[in-house]
Amino acid sequence: MIGFAAAAFAQSVLPLVVSAFVLYYYSPPPEEGLILLSPAIIGTIRMLLGVLNAAVEPAVGHWSDRTRTRFGRRRPFMVLGLPLLLLGFGAVWFPERGLPVDALATQLHLALSLGLFFGAYTLVFAPYNAMLPELTPDDGQRLRVSLWMSLFEVLAQIFGSVVAALLIGVGAVRLGLISLDNGYQLLALVCIVISVLAVVTALFSFKESPPNQTEQAPGFWRSAKTALANLGFRRYGAAVFAFRLASASAVIAIPFLGTQLMGLDEAQAPLLLAVIIVVAVLGFPLVQRLAGLRGRAKVFRYGGYGFLIVLPLMGAIGLVPGLPPLAHGVLLFVGAGFSVATLLVLPRTLLADIIDGDAAATGQRKEALYTGMSGVVEKLGEAGASGLVGFLFGVFGNDRASPLGLRLVGVAAAVVLAMGLWAFRRHHDR
Repeated sequence: MIGFAAAAFAQSVLPLVVSAFVLYYYSPPPEEGLILLSPAIIGTIRMLLGVLNAAVEPAVGHWSDRTRTRFGRRRPFMVLGLPLLLLGFGAVWFPERGLPVDALATQLHLALSLGLFFGAYTLVFAPYNAMLPELTPDDGQRLRVSLWMSLFEVLAQIFGSVVAALLIGVGAVRLGLISLDNGYQLLALVCIVISVLAVVTALFSFKESPPNQTEQAPGFWRSAKTALANLGFRRYGAAVFAFRLASASAVIAIPFLGTQLMGLDEAQAPLLLAVIIVVAVLGFPLVQRLAGLRGRAKVFRYGGYGFLIVLPLMGAIGLVPGLPPLAHGVLLFVGAGFSVATLLVLPRTLLADIIDGDAAATGQRKEALYTGMSGVVEKLGEAGASGLVGFLFGVFGNDRASPLGLRLVGVAAAVVLAMGLWAFRRHHDR
């Protein structure tokens, strides 16, 4: 179980680094570095790619459901997708420098690199996530596997904050024959090495259950229609979409909040994410206990309510008399820890319940299809965050001189989250 969960490190750290640093890397505040692309263009590229990739995810899940090889249904996708995933991720951090702002070559480089990364990410991790309901039918064991996966995700979050801050602070460095221009490139290479180890460990740590060879998988469009017709899945999807959009918006904004509103430098700002993660880790036992006592759906709502309080207050950093901006921000991020813990621990088990309920009703198990549809809403949420933040930064500003766009991020994200929680209000555990 632990070996299987190890791949969750790569599943978490790679998109975290992209979400947290791509906008800052390509479009830093004017006094912080070389601007390659404007925020609106970056946001548009990421949003369009996110929507496109979201549309592909259910097809990959359905494809892996129907695949039959002597190596299993899921493992071949992970093996073939891993090299492409790491190639796309690495290419993101090596654009040609010295070109004019918003140069077409830079736009194409970012679009192609991110497109390869997101597409290969789906090939690797859509089948990986589809295996959770197949590993065990026991709710308690599923919760324990989910907890181990969450712990690896936490390690990834700590790496993407504390270790990322250290590596970014190194700056330009030479590693043998490889010359790196900045700490972001060093961070990318280290992420690639660790991700290979994590995914390979998972590949050798599980044995797939043989599928029923006489069972005919339903057609893709029919299955997708069935998933969207499931009331429980629609409620779950609305909440996960909103939570993902809100959390991704906050992650994208953190480097700018740290440097522009809280007085930190470029290498210190990622440490703010570590504050959230440490509190989230401490909150894991509480989330697990509350989920057992009050139900997973209800505790998931509790986490959303907490985030609704924190998000709008991010825009007030530095505006409260007598409260230093750094202290204000740290207090908010501490307050977000419980909400992040619920987001890390509970969605997988909520989705497993929905899959079991559908199987009981239809007589067919469609793990990858439902996992793929869940990936759709998650990626749409992340794509929406990129578009939202890029729009706000581009129109209203994101630096000390024009911080309104930065201050509005939390408010806008909270509005979306409130709508998602309203849709989820009547969802109950199976």
